[in-house]
Amino acid sequence: MGKEMSKCYNPDMITTENSPKVLHADPEHGGLRFVVIFILLIGLILSFIMIQLLLSLLAADTILIEFATVFSCAGAIVLALILAWASEIYLKRAWPSGTTLVLGDTELEYTVKKRDPGQENENPEEFLFDWTKNLNLTRWYFELSGYPRAGRERRVSSKWNCLAYRLHQDEAQLIVFGYFPPEKAAVWTEDQNLSEPFHEISLAHLYTEAGKKRRGAGTRPAIPSSMLTGSNGRYWLAEQKRWQDGVELAQEDFVTFMKYTERKTQIGRGEA
Repeated sequence: MGKEMSKCYNPDMITTENSPKVLHADPEHGGLRFVVIFILLIGLILSFIMIQLLLSLLAADTILIEFATVFSCAGAIVLALILAWASEIYLKRAWPSGTTLVLGDTELEYTVKKRDPGQENENPEEFLFDWTKNLNLTRWYFELSGYPRAGRERRVSSKWNCLAYRLHQDEAQLIVFGYFPPEKAAVWTEDQNLSEPFHEISLAHLYTEAGKKRRGAGTRPAIPSSMLTGSNGRYWLAEQKRWQDGVELAQEDFVTFMKYTERKTQIGRGEA
């Protein structure tokens, strides 16, 4: 199935859209997660109180009132989860992280907000990638299983894959990644016609080699020097950098970014 899907992608069929196009990275940024958790807690409390009041008014003389606490707890959990889910969908659209990718005709502009120690305001950093100049690409992916996952990785299925992509030009560097189910990931990971095909690595193997497979998932392990100097060394170096500076794109935006960068790199090589 994956091989059949990979044939659907053809760089020659990619057409340019209205430019520039802006992609908002890190859709589940820290501020949004904090607010959603806060809404979930408030929703639990208010829903519990509301259901208790309704039961006291509508079922005061029935046997249901004896189970008011049970019904209130169960109902509050359901209502709070629905409220948090709806709030998260809305906030993802209305409250971007401030990290953006502007896909232009001749350059890619990457703006990231970082908080400098000792300063109250977030100071954006801007990096430009010029498509008329040489640019280094590294693409890799791994399965989200066989190792202790943490943070955002826990919120997606362990059967999914993480696809990552590193751009490097002079002092500018950008690492983007996205999470995909296997059938959607195969469109890209099995396509050997890409200017830089995706290379598979194994985080399960990394944790085994580092002796952390059975430990907590709070921190990533140090990558052994034997892996950094091995045949997959540049992918492990890129993955290590992803842990620090990588930015996540939603699936649709990651596909848009892939098509855009693939077209630009092939044009730069005179292939399109």
